[in-house]
Amino acid sequence: MGNLFFCCKKEPEDTSGVFAKGESEINFPIYTSSSDEYFTLVEKDFNLIVYIQLLEYMNLLETFTIQTATVPFEGNYRHDFSSKDAFLDNIMNQGEFQSFIENKLLSINEIVELYGEDIQTLALFKDCFLKIYSALNLRLKSFLGNANKNDEIITKLNLVAIGILFCRGKNISKIKLFFDLFKNENGVFIKSEKLNNYLISSFFIASYCLVSVRAFIDNEEKGLPKISNNLTQTLLDEKGLSQKNCEILLKYFNDKFFGEKEGLNWDEFKQKFSSDNAQENESFGWIFSTSGIRSKLEDKNI
Repeated sequence: MGNLFFCCKKEPEDTSGVFAKGESEINFPIYTSSSDEYFTLVEKDFNLIVYIQLLEYMNLLETFTIQTATVPFEGNYRHDFSSKDAFLDNIMNQGEFQSFIENKLLSINEIVELYGEDIQTLALFKDCFLKIYSALNLRLKSFLGNANKNDEIITKLNLVAIGILFCRGKNISKIKLFFDLFKNENGVFIKSEKLNNYLISSFFIASYCLVSVRAFIDNEEKGLPKISNNLTQTLLDEKGLSQKNCEILLKYFNDKFFGEKEGLNWDEFKQKFSSDNAQENESFGWIFSTSGIRSKLEDKNI
């Protein structure tokens, strides 16, 4: 039954260009890494978030509370998010994140139509992303120096990274949303601890968290068997998917993206993602895809 679902899928209309109305699309290079093959099933075949519009994901994430988890979203979607939005700092514990998946994401029409009767795939998707959550929580505590193992510190801002990495949306929309979330009151994109927290979350999700899924999720029937301990170590150590490499990549981003500038206005910012960026000879579009992040983690020159 599983293969039948995949051949019959249709892509919903992309409406998430509203984040950057009037802006021209920016094409990113195609990124690949030697470890991509180990994550294809988790990232694509069993990742139902790829059928969700970024616009919808952001609005559902903002408005979600455990008290209103089963109440359908009503009203217009907003597309003017900014660093001033208080919801971004709200902690979402694992129970709330599970409820968010079950009651919000899995209730989206496209997912209901495509997978409503495929209970096994729905369950596998949920298990994979709950493991991503727990692995991300572990790495973030280590990164931030939080020693209490019982604390859950993931905020909705950290979960925005899941939406930007996986949701459907034009590149220019993701670029504009990223800009808006971290620009200051003068409309300038600047370095900040909040930006670092977001970026390291993206890097962890693309690497360590997905390795954790493959090391712990075991479903032979769906073609997702656990990988061996030896392969796990190879991915972390030799393929650059460890926490240490993610931290090195974070420094690389800040050094290369900002250069000598204190901050970037919108025109300067979006130029950083152009594939013909002659000034830097590099598009930073890699931060918006898991394969792009892994390709940089494998780069011995960062």
